[in-house]
Amino acid sequence: MPPSRKKPGLLPARPARAALLPTAKSELSSLKMKLKVLQRVNEIAASTFEVQPLLDRAMDLVTEIAPSEAGSLLLLSSDRSYLKFSIVKGPAAHKLEGLEIPIGQGIAGWVAKTGIPLTVNDVQSEPKWKKEIADNVEFPTRSILCVPLKSRAEVIGVVELINKLRAEDYNDDDLEIIELLGAHLSTLIENSRLYSEAREKVERITAMAETSALISSSLDVKRVLETVMTVAKDVIDAEASSIFLYNEDKNDFYFEIATGDAGDAVKQIRVPWGKGMVGWAAEHMQTLLVPDVTKDPRFYSKVDEKSKFITRNAITVPLKPKNKLIGVAQVLNKKGGLFTREDVELFETLARQAAVAIENASLYTDLQELFLNSIRTVVSLIDAKDDYTAGHSSRVTKYSMMIADQLGFASEDRKRLELAALLHDVGKIGMPDAILKKPSGLTNEEFAIVKDHPNKGAEALEPIKQMKDIIPGVRHHHEKLDGRGYPDGLAGDRVPMDAQIICVGDSYDAMNSDRPYRKGLGMEESVKRLRQDAGTQFNPALVEAFVKALEKEAKK
Repeated sequence: MPPSRKKPGLLPARPARAALLPTAKSELSSLKMKLKVLQRVNEIAASTFEVQPLLDRAMDLVTEIAPSEAGSLLLLSSDRSYLKFSIVKGPAAHKLEGLEIPIGQGIAGWVAKTGIPLTVNDVQSEPKWKKEIADNVEFPTRSILCVPLKSRAEVIGVVELINKLRAEDYNDDDLEIIELLGAHLSTLIENSRLYSEAREKVERITAMAETSALISSSLDVKRVLETVMTVAKDVIDAEASSIFLYNEDKNDFYFEIATGDAGDAVKQIRVPWGKGMVGWAAEHMQTLLVPDVTKDPRFYSKVDEKSKFITRNAITVPLKPKNKLIGVAQVLNKKGGLFTREDVELFETLARQAAVAIENASLYTDLQELFLNSIRTVVSLIDAKDDYTAGHSSRVTKYSMMIADQLGFASEDRKRLELAALLHDVGKIGMPDAILKKPSGLTNEEFAIVKDHPNKGAEALEPIKQMKDIIPGVRHHHEKLDGRGYPDGLAGDRVPMDAQIICVGDSYDAMNSDRPYRKGLGMEESVKRLRQDAGTQFNPALVEAFVKALEKEAKK
């Protein structure tokens, strides 16, 4: 047999492949780990929307992926001045949870300030390390890996691992995998926050609706005020709330309602005219927001001295129905931070409700209007999420009322339709801005979220007894006459009349309004398209009623 011949240049092939094998195996192992992390993150994301349980499970994963003696998740405060230990794993957890670190101090503070990850395998030689924290919690620290958590390129917190197990050093692989996990963790935190904000806004809508309904139906002013102040305290997340009434004879204020731990202790206390935040708000007839009472000369410390309550911050609102001062409402001590402008707006709304109840609990018409104004305030917040739909709910309500008037609706039917039209898009309140403001080309998943807003709106209103009759209009305003709408695919007369009317107004406003990708179509073209879809999408009789109403308005 002749000797085998090998082609020139192929002799090194097998050794070269052998040399590359360890690298390939390492890359494959790294890829498997990344896929495992993504799978676990998805499992965590699907398990809950609640912030604390979600973060707790995420930190379990962090300390598992890069095995360490301890791990912490620190979130940045709203004013970006300090980090707070939100989740802590390890022996010193009970000592660290809730602890605050000024931004820029220590390794975690430095990472949060710069947005740069840092690995330190000998903390004793690292000048950024703050030895005091480890000493205070009696936890020997050897090494630290710390990565920033970012949302929209802005730091929102850090993840910190301490003392890699088996006395090993943290390496580049550890840093890479924790950075990957941190990126997904940031998304989880942001989504969870959006969910919490949406739920809070729905709770606020519900609170305003319930207090408005109570005021409208009750002549028991004391009960009404207690309810309003309890709702204010709970929804704004404050430690205490109160109403002071003005005594003209003595020219001072006395506690009419006081909620919170010191409620009973303050009821005998009186505040002279012009004294403290109460006196200032009354004298100037203006809302007063004080973020730190220790730095504000208007703070009246005698109330705290007598009640043993410690006031940190406050919102104070004059009660002035028909511009006549009758008292002052106040909420104290925002739990976990400072009062926001949104808190102020909500409390002003609730204070107005209380003022009307004090002035005359029997003024049913005025109180119904107050209720509508509260709803309009919330609706304006919903519409404000998208610059291109600002005023949308108000316009849809206007168009629905035009149709109702053209058809001769009775007063009660008109009121029901008005509320349903105002709140028809309330389900969008928790929808991500990225979807609402997307110019075009929604993905199937994004469109599914959009299509679910009628259901979300109905669910938000369902607990409110007084909203029972308006829910069909809210839930079914995207149904079509031919059954091809959503969410339930109703057809013909099965689509509630209120929903059919809102559908006409909603569609007209969508066509007639500017969008990022096109200008509004104008009245003539929008009417033309309504008529083209009459009988399939729209009730023909309602389209014609609306057209007649538009023509009447155009002649004015």
